[in-house]
Amino acid sequence: MNKYVRYAASIAAIALYLLVLRYVAPSDKPYFILGIGIVGLVAWLLGAIHGLITAIALIPLTTLVYQQFSVSTSYIAFSSSPAYLGIQIMAAVALGYMRREKKKLSLKEAQLEEINHRLQTSLSQVQELGGVHNLCSECKSIQDDAGKWQTVDHYLKAQTKMEFSHCMCPDCAQQYIKQSESIPKKSA
Repeated sequence: MNKYVRYAASIAAIALYLLVLRYVAPSDKPYFILGIGIVGLVAWLLGAIHGLITAIALIPLTTLVYQQFSVSTSYIAFSSSPAYLGIQIMAAVALGYMRREKKKLSLKEAQLEEINHRLQTSLSQVQELGGVHNLCSECKSIQDDAGKWQTVDHYLKAQTKMEFSHCMCPDCAQQYIKQSESIPKKSA
């Protein structure tokens, strides 16, 4: 939600609260829970600090509205009491904390979605070799999908991201050494 929309919603909620007090408060029922709810709403929308400011600002406003009517003095006293302010502060802090934690969680979820998207993209680019391939039993060349014959290392390099360096296994090295020793050497 846009920052300005949250501010507008908070101001509208406070104005609605004052209108409810103005037109409904003359009945002899106090609307303290509504005030706590407004503080909580502002804290949820804008953060704990704004909720605290709203709690402090609502005390004189509520008292002013209650004084305009023949509302019991005990209601007026409670609306400006430290207990009521404490309840509003607890609501502001608790909901502000929950809002902050929700924002952190949303950020983590967005990061996880991005990582998941990158992993899915990487996974879609992976080619899995499978099936039956023609392999020459003599020279070990392999036939590709187009029917062309090529060496296994060239085929795998084209189909995957494999890189090769040529060397000899110990058995072939032994055999090569035996063959090279059996070749007669030319005299100079």
